[in-house]
Amino acid sequence: MTLTTCLNSKHAPVAIAGLVLAVALQAAACAPYVPPATVPPAPQPQLEPFRAAIKSYLDQTQNVRKDAAQAGQSVPNQGGAAPQAEEGVRVREQRMAAAIRTLRPEAQPGSLLTADIAAVLTEQIAAAFASPRVGLIRDELEEQTEGRSGAAPQVNQPSDAPRIPPVLLSQLPALPQQLEFDFSGRALILRDVDANIVVDFVPNALPEPVRQAQDEPSTDAPTTVGGGVLPVPSPRGSVVFAAMGDNGSGDRAQLRVAEAMQRYFTESRRFSFVIMLGDNLYHDDYTNEFLVPYKGLLDSGVQFYAALGNHDRDSEIHFKPFNMDDRPYYAFNKGNIRFAVLDSNQPRSVEQMQWFDKIYGDDDGRWRIAYFHHPPYSSGQHSGQGRDEIRPALEPALVRNKVNVAFAGHEHLYERVAPQQGVRYFVSGGGGRRLYGVRRSEFDEVAVSEHHFMVMSVSGDKMFFESIAANGRMLDCGLLWRTPEAETKGPTPEDRVWVEACQSAVRVSTPTDN
Repeated sequence: MTLTTCLNSKHAPVAIAGLVLAVALQAAACAPYVPPATVPPAPQPQLEPFRAAIKSYLDQTQNVRKDAAQAGQSVPNQGGAAPQAEEGVRVREQRMAAAIRTLRPEAQPGSLLTADIAAVLTEQIAAAFASPRVGLIRDELEEQTEGRSGAAPQVNQPSDAPRIPPVLLSQLPALPQQLEFDFSGRALILRDVDANIVVDFVPNALPEPVRQAQDEPSTDAPTTVGGGVLPVPSPRGSVVFAAMGDNGSGDRAQLRVAEAMQRYFTESRRFSFVIMLGDNLYHDDYTNEFLVPYKGLLDSGVQFYAALGNHDRDSEIHFKPFNMDDRPYYAFNKGNIRFAVLDSNQPRSVEQMQWFDKIYGDDDGRWRIAYFHHPPYSSGQHSGQGRDEIRPALEPALVRNKVNVAFAGHEHLYERVAPQQGVRYFVSGGGGRRLYGVRRSEFDEVAVSEHHFMVMSVSGDKMFFESIAANGRMLDCGLLWRTPEAETKGPTPEDRVWVEACQSAVRVSTPTDN
């Protein structure tokens, strides 16, 4: 999949050549990152009692879980579908939590995570902290504490603890969808996702307390508006959609991006749905972090399709306006596009990858687009996590399934990455959270730290794209092709006019070389 280059891009010829070499020769420059060799973990029969205890817990709660789901779905509609859906999630959680307290009234720490199991988990965590990845682990744990209270856990009580990030989760036993590992201070927490309560915890599992990260002042300073935004071409039959990530802050920056999206929609009515790249709700506030900012779009019938980020609760899968169909990973079709939405909080999930390998089928001329939260390639503060954890876990599957374009968030900035083994990557995490600094990498074609959203228009084998700042500036734009064969047809004269005009707007509105 290739790009009709930005007029001032020095990377595009290299990107196209690299793609040809990747296809023909599997050149080393396009080879996937290979992490340092590690010894496969030895079988741990001591974890079998834990797996049996988890199964018993799920069997015990199966019926009440169904009842809670039905209660959440039957909430009366009092003021529109979106408020009803929010109340449905809350009712589901409350019913489930009450049922678990009834079923396990005497539950205490150690009921599932027994002393023997706790010792194994603590040993696994200690080994991870003793590895060369300890710096990455600490950085990710600290970032996860943002916006969380850090309160001591209590069994059968609600939890505000952040989830264990992928870099450490890969060292722990896999859990079913209904449960997840969280942490608070030194405690490792086992949380029921549907009930949002602590099922069990290990008090001193982490080697040392994790420093509570503090929100930084917003860098959302006014910027001079340059060239105007040209709506993406959308001939009859086009699929037009927007993308945003890391938006759920509820603060002024999110509202500015939401207002910019509304202006774009009102003036051109070009997109019918939005893909959400994770960190949709930093504080689990459906109203102020979603329903209020995007009310105009929701009222106009715009649909939202969410991926889970590291700050999201898994209960968001039940929020109907997110269209997740009660699953952390799912797929949907729009026109000639097949979207796959992955849960990158668990990038090494065998079940998820087996599902992913089945959803595209034979090549039928459709675009294959995947999106998730953690980027395999990035130049922000999480670049190490992408290189060492996400890339080796996800990139082989993306390449194997011939994905054309992959979108991610997590880094609070915008990046367009040159094709890697035939996959084009975008990082779009500027939806409203505080911005990150960016140091342009060799794989970047464009990298800029600004609040923004994206708009794409897919028509046949062509994809027009734009990245638009909160103040209306054009940050980036261009034309992608689904296959190298499709690109040989070349752009139409109308396509060339649009590309040249939008790139002129980019040059006018961008004061520095990002």
